[in-house]
Amino acid sequence: MKKSKHFSKEFSPLKIGESRKVYLKNGSSITTKWKSENSYIIRYKPENHTNYYAPYFLLKFKKGILITFIPYPNKRSFIVAIVAIIGLIYFKEIKTDLYFILFSFALIFSFLMQALVTIPSYKIIKKKILEKDL
Repeated sequence: MKKSKHFSKEFSPLKIGESRKVYLKNGSSITTKWKSENSYIIRYKPENHTNYYAPYFLLKFKKGILITFIPYPNKRSFIVAIVAIIGLIYFKEIKTDLYFILFSFALIFSFLMQALVTIPSYKIIKKKILEKDL
């Protein structure tokens, strides 16, 4: 018999469009939003609640079986990086030839941080939220 994965009832919202936030023992949290009939958006936030690099995950089910587990980046991290660079440019009066390098560095750094944070978040969500049903 094939093993299917389903949501733990503890993390499942009651209605479509609703969100549920569950705090874990170590101070971190998992937020689940029921997007449509068979899809959920999940975000794991580590214990520091100001983590702008925590990605979102889209989970889609078909007949109760998980078929898609897609991570996508948190757009706020890119916005924070760009605002920080603009502030640095404004207050430090950096030469115009460095603007492109600074913006490129900020975007690449944000992308790499998102990629690094995605791996442990994926493992925690898979372990905590999805249970195996025999």
